[in-house]
Amino acid sequence: MSNKEKLFKIIDNFKNFKILVIGDIILDEYIWGKASRLSPEAPVPVLEVNKYSYILGGAANVANNIRTLGGKVCLAGIVGKDSSSEKLDEILSKNNIDVSCIIKDEKRPTTIKTRLITHNHHQLVRFDREIKDEISEKTEQEFIKRIYESIETIDLILLSDYSKGVLTPNLSQELIKLAKLHKKPVLVDPKGLDYSKYSGATLITPNRLEAETATKSPSGTAPEILVQRVKEQLELDYVMVTLGEDGILLYIDGKTKQIPAVTSEVYDVTGAGDSLISGISLALLASDGDVEVSMELGNYAAGVAVRKIGTTAVTPKELKHIIELHIMENEEAAVNI
Repeated sequence: MSNKEKLFKIIDNFKNFKILVIGDIILDEYIWGKASRLSPEAPVPVLEVNKYSYILGGAANVANNIRTLGGKVCLAGIVGKDSSSEKLDEILSKNNIDVSCIIKDEKRPTTIKTRLITHNHHQLVRFDREIKDEISEKTEQEFIKRIYESIETIDLILLSDYSKGVLTPNLSQELIKLAKLHKKPVLVDPKGLDYSKYSGATLITPNRLEAETATKSPSGTAPEILVQRVKEQLELDYVMVTLGEDGILLYIDGKTKQIPAVTSEVYDVTGAGDSLISGISLALLASDGDVEVSMELGNYAAGVAVRKIGTTAVTPKELKHIIELHIMENEEAAVNI
């Protein structure tokens, strides 16, 4: 079996697994219009609005990527009892995402990021409406209760942290303990300065800057050192550090392995990390725990995402296409040597 056939078989196997994504749910709002004049009130452009669009963001975008890649997904997080949560409900329902573990809190508004965009795709401004305080102990217990009731129906837990207060240290550790008890892998897309709350997880995927910050390493520290420090500090099974245009570095069995980025056509890196960890999560299950293959497929998924504008989701067709394209490019390069 060729490597392409092996990867395609794994992708076709995505449909057999269900992932629980828990973290910070965000609604991305885009207000589109034409800006051809300045306001007489202040030296700022006037946007003549002609369209509104709404896209899943944060942990919801991760869940959406898992769904569009063919997997099954349950999303857990907290939203308000407001019009933004109604819009989220509408999109999540349309995309067949299980929302049984989402908690609605009338005291905590839905996190929404609004961007004002001109007709030539120039962003004028972004404003955020959110509360970033940590959720209460009562809400933590409600999450644990709901996830405990669902644990036998899921195959992996993915912590999608955007530092909006859902993944508290206590909740993160309780989820990792619960997953270990039921022999479920835990993958983490981290944020913040203190990574101790992720201790004991299966795999973590910080970028280079995040890894430097979390390990208190000076800027420019070699990524080979960073992955070792993260693993040692958190007692993880595996660590992947994303390196932008230089690809990904994996630390496994005391060794490092680097794979390059798969695309030179970078239009927008927004959401690439979500596509990466979504692809890794499904591939880890569909390949029966092959971490290196999972990293490869996640890297391809990120390669698809950066070729699109805005926060987007990746499909199996797109994933297979970029694999074929990459193999073709490598074969042509080998012939020309």
